[in-house]
Amino acid sequence: MHKLDTLFLDRDGVINMKLDGRYVRNFEEFEFMPGAELAIANLSKIFKRILIVTNQQGIAKGIMSTEDLNSLHQNMLQQLKITGGTIEKIYYCPHLDAANCKCRKPNTGMIEQAIIDFPNLENKNSYLVGDSDSDITAGNEMGLITVKVDNEYTLAKWSEELLSVIE
Repeated sequence: MHKLDTLFLDRDGVINMKLDGRYVRNFEEFEFMPGAELAIANLSKIFKRILIVTNQQGIAKGIMSTEDLNSLHQNMLQQLKITGGTIEKIYYCPHLDAANCKCRKPNTGMIEQAIIDFPNLENKNSYLVGDSDSDITAGNEMGLITVKVDNEYTLAKWSEELLSVIE
């Protein structure tokens, strides 16, 4: 079977549950979306690589530190590895929305950096899965196939559909 190229995943609302009105600051507050761990394990078998692209303005707001975020991500990656999932790299934007930086979605800086880091990345054979309009806008701007998920149509449901189509 020909592997699909790259899967870009937003984090909050795709991999883990969003917290009402606040940020996930550490792994104790991190809760995987239903079925996300198995979905990522299955998707790891059909994509060359999985990358995370996530806005994390809680850093600029002083709600968490870069070290807090890195620790949370290390714990998340360790948990995903146990279930057979592999995330190749995590890109995050620590800036405030008001900073209007190049990396904060809907801007495309994180995806552009991934293309620099992985020069053989094929946009037309890559997907971006996100739960917000800014995710979808960034993916569309870069020519990726975009999928919008929510609490009902989750990453797990989408991955089941994708697997049934390509097998």
